[in-house]
Amino acid sequence: MTVVTDRDAALYLTDVHHFFEAPALDPFKGDSIDESGIDQLMDTMKARPRGAPVLERIVLHLPPDAISPDLGPRLLKAITTYCNVQQRLSRQRVRETRIEGQRALRIGFIAWAICLLLSTLSEKLFSTYSLQGRLFGEGFLIAGWVSLWRPAELLLYDWWPFAREIKLYERIKAMDLVIVPRSSESGPPPLPE
Repeated sequence: MTVVTDRDAALYLTDVHHFFEAPALDPFKGDSIDESGIDQLMDTMKARPRGAPVLERIVLHLPPDAISPDLGPRLLKAITTYCNVQQRLSRQRVRETRIEGQRALRIGFIAWAICLLLSTLSEKLFSTYSLQGRLFGEGFLIAGWVSLWRPAELLLYDWWPFAREIKLYERIKAMDLVIVPRSSESGPPPLPE
């Protein structure tokens, strides 16, 4: 569970490995976490409004027996490595989306040109003023513009989530890490009503 206070994101985990991998859901333990700590952190950061203060610290609550003196530096290094890999994968997805958009644009322009030609031919064949001429002419024209819809969507919008992930992973890398012992009875504070 992630609890956000001002500029801190508090994560309550039962094992440090759950920071990167989702724990097995065990209803007998009382844990209701079904995603890794890093995914919880990403979800929390994505849900924050634009004007909200930037999160500066990860406060990781772990059982005392899971904390070792060198855990902080090792975990920071692991977070940096993980974020670098995820940024590289997100950049690859941006490139793939743009390549797919360029391919779709070529196909869309060909379909648009054919539909424009068919629209013009149908208006000439059936006359611009007849019902069939207008129906086929406008229908082909609309179909041509629809063929450009997916390329426009790919090139204009579909890469945004990946670019946002790149920025969020950069912010996570810049965050400080504080590891706090968590007693076995205490858990995260209750959710606000």
